[in-house]
Amino acid sequence: MQTIGLIAAMTQERDALLRWFKGWQRLAVGPLRGHGWVISGKTCLLVTSGMGVRRASQAARYLVEQSSPQLLISFGIAGAVNPDLEIGDVVLAQAVCRMEHGVIGSLSPLAAWPEAAREAASLAIAKRGRRLLSGTAVTTGGSPVMESQLGAMQHPVLEMETAGIAQVAAQAGIPLLSMRAISDGPRAPIPIDLVEVMDADANLRAGKLLREVIRDPGIILQARRMLRNTRIAADNAAIALTAVLSQAGFG
Repeated sequence: MQTIGLIAAMTQERDALLRWFKGWQRLAVGPLRGHGWVISGKTCLLVTSGMGVRRASQAARYLVEQSSPQLLISFGIAGAVNPDLEIGDVVLAQAVCRMEHGVIGSLSPLAAWPEAAREAASLAIAKRGRRLLSGTAVTTGGSPVMESQLGAMQHPVLEMETAGIAQVAAQAGIPLLSMRAISDGPRAPIPIDLVEVMDADANLRAGKLLREVIRDPGIILQARRMLRNTRIAADNAAIALTAVLSQAGFG
C-alpha cells in the first residue's frame, strides 16, 4: 500500500483536514505528533511541523526515515503577493524558491499535480466560490514581499516551509507537491509585522507582540478579520486536498 506523507505547519491546518476523515489514529512521527488513516487504497500520514523552514525540514526527515513515503505534500495557508488573488483561492505550486534578506533564490521545480487531481480540487473549491490556480511557493521568514521583487513569477504565494521540505524530498528522491490557500494579501494584509514579532526560528516573541498592540490597538480588530480569513483558507485547503486524496488513482 502506498504511503503519502502530509506536512502542515499549524494545528488549524491539521484540524481542518482531519475533520474530513474518520478512523484516523494518533501516532508519533519522531518526537512530533502525527495522525494516520487509510483512504482509497493508500495510507496517509500527517505531521504538524510548526512554523518555519527548520521545523518543516525536520518533520520531513522524520516522515522519510519512519515511513518511507512515496509522495510528500506540503499544504496549508499562504499570503498572496498579487491583488488578483481572493481569500480562499487555492494555489498549486509548480516550483518553490526561498527569499532571504530580500534576495530571491533560484527556482526549484516541484512535482506536477495529475490532471484528474487538479480537476477534483477545482470542482471542490468552485462550490465555495473560489478558484484553483497554478503558482509559485516563495518561502520567507515572514518578511513582506513586493510584487515588483518577483518579476513575472506566476501567482507567487508567501509561506514559510515548502523550501525546507523540498530540500529533504530532493535528497530522498521523493516527489513533493504543494497546495496553499490564500489567507491574506494586499487587500487583506496581516495587521502586524511578522519580522518584528518572530525570532529567526519563527518563534513568537510575546513581548514584541504586546508592544505592537499597545502602539496600535486597532490591531485587535484587524486580528479578528485575520482569524476569519485564516479559517476560510485552512478549510479550503482541506477541502481541496480531501478531494484529491479521495481519488482511487491518486498517488
